[in-house]
Amino acid sequence: MPTSKLETTITAFHTYIADQGWRILSEKAVQSGHQFVVSDGKISVPVTLYTTGRINVQGQASALQNALKAWNSSSIASQVATTAPALKSQSGGERPRATGLARIGCDESGKGDYYGPLVMAALYVDNHTEEQLLALGVRDSKRLTDAVMLEMAREIEHICRGQGLLRIYDPERYNRLYQATPNLNLLLAQAHAHTITRLQPTVAASLAIVDQFGAERLLLDALRQTGCSITLEQRPRAEDDTAVAAASIMARAAFVRELAELSRSVGIELPKGASNPRIVTIGRELVAQHGADILRKVAKLHFKTTDMIVVL
Repeated sequence: MPTSKLETTITAFHTYIADQGWRILSEKAVQSGHQFVVSDGKISVPVTLYTTGRINVQGQASALQNALKAWNSSSIASQVATTAPALKSQSGGERPRATGLARIGCDESGKGDYYGPLVMAALYVDNHTEEQLLALGVRDSKRLTDAVMLEMAREIEHICRGQGLLRIYDPERYNRLYQATPNLNLLLAQAHAHTITRLQPTVAASLAIVDQFGAERLLLDALRQTGCSITLEQRPRAEDDTAVAAASIMARAAFVRELAELSRSVGIELPKGASNPRIVTIGRELVAQHGADILRKVAKLHFKTTDMIVVL
């Protein structure tokens, strides 16, 4: 059956919204068109696409409304043509595409952040849930704002309920593990292996996909030590797989929540990352107020940042 002009418009609109990292909160057919409610995580804007090609954008004046008004339906053909072979985000990474495979995707968050925990996430995805995740606009968490990512993580939990697992290594536990195993890639391999091993029996998966972080043998050996028998695929930029992308969102959302809780516990906002100049400034404030031992509770001590904070 030939695709109608409205169907083509809807497809292109879905692609555009996903590429911006926004969310479609709801959509429905209306007379002579299709109506959406779009959110950037802060505000929501109603948009109606008509069979005539006209687009009606409502809601309060905002950057989101302006961007939606600027989207030109006349560019639909070129958008579809350029995104069909491999859907690209504005930042250059590929959006996930359906594979139809039942598998576990595993990813971590926090390994490059001085403050906060290391979070591991494993998620089982099959053909049914993959379709829903792709419709949701799942992609590498690094390409999403915190607000959109947190909301999307809740939707992923709903879609894949009972088929995912989070392991949170708070800073104190992380520092003990690193002291016992002073090799980050080996620590990551063990954490990935334990997460996959705990999830696999509950979903009966035979394949796991992981974003490669070091020598392949590290994770293979770690899985062997746990007694887990599973086909393992490790490759760079594995977030182009739906299961890994969804796991990356779950892991990063948990990291953001945990970092916010740590911030509340010490009464100061702890920055993300490792290069923000405020990381050292805030660390020195914390040490001045609570003593150097406070860093063990909120930060990853093996970062060189620790020496910049405590050695003045």
